[in-house]
Amino acid sequence: MAAFFPLYFSPSWRGGLLSALLWLVVSATFGQAPPAAALAGQVLDQATHRPLGFVSVGVLRQPFGTVADAQGRFQLSLPASYDADSVRFSLIGYASRTLRVADLRRTVAAGPLLLRAQAVPLTEARVKAKNLKRRMAGSLGTQVRFDGFPANMAGNQIGQVIAVKKPAFLEDVSWHLFSCTYDTVYFRLNIYKLRDDYPAENILPKSVYLKVSRQQAQEQLSLDLRPFHLYLTENVVVALELVRSLGTGELWFRQPLFGGGPHYRLEQTPGPGTVLNTVPRSTDTHDLRQPQPAGPWTKFPKIGAGINATLLQLPE
Repeated sequence: MAAFFPLYFSPSWRGGLLSALLWLVVSATFGQAPPAAALAGQVLDQATHRPLGFVSVGVLRQPFGTVADAQGRFQLSLPASYDADSVRFSLIGYASRTLRVADLRRTVAAGPLLLRAQAVPLTEARVKAKNLKRRMAGSLGTQVRFDGFPANMAGNQIGQVIAVKKPAFLEDVSWHLFSCTYDTVYFRLNIYKLRDDYPAENILPKSVYLKVSRQQAQEQLSLDLRPFHLYLTENVVVALELVRSLGTGELWFRQPLFGGGPHYRLEQTPGPGTVLNTVPRSTDTHDLRQPQPAGPWTKFPKIGAGINATLLQLPE
């Protein structure tokens, strides 16, 4: 079951801003795409046949993907040359399902695609907060830059490594937007284990969606995760995923100017005619030359994503 969680706000970012630098990721010009065949379908619960909203749909090892709508409907446009590739459907609380593109075309032509419910085990623990030591982790710092996606498309994710160091409970996560010209933005919060140094399994027991308004763009936003009793013994990646494509506008994240890394990006590749973000006038742009991603994620080793977490460590 999906859940919307309230956000609470802290005062303005601590410390003075020593400097500010607009750091924009500007997409390259895309050439003419090859002819693509529309691949559309609907995802349902295998037992109840109820629609499953906001299922992640990704082509493995390719920068293509989408997110199903609230009724589980999805659509991809893929050339026949991708028929040998595989598409993975994933949703917290359900077993992931992977099909070759050619098989998926036949499956959706015959009817809906079904996902099987799967419980997510969590370690049960009861402790008193007064016995725990609170520690901040993530991309901390007061010197900032501003960054965003080339195009604000559903399925895009930005994630920050949270260094656990010692076993701890995850109390809350926070992030800080710089600019948002959209009336409302919907995020899904994902918390990933790391596998081969890249995001892997999502450990949240259910989908958590966040509604952020334009008026909240200048606030530090925080989400209380204590109800989940998440006990961490190794580093994780806390990521924000766009649930809906936004079209023309600006959505910029406040990030450390130096250090705080690594952070990760998963970005859908815009096709011809896709509306890119509006770039503010009179700003500097910088070319981020980063390593090629392993799978759909790109790793930025030296720069943080502006996402932080509060950890409650057990006493020694």
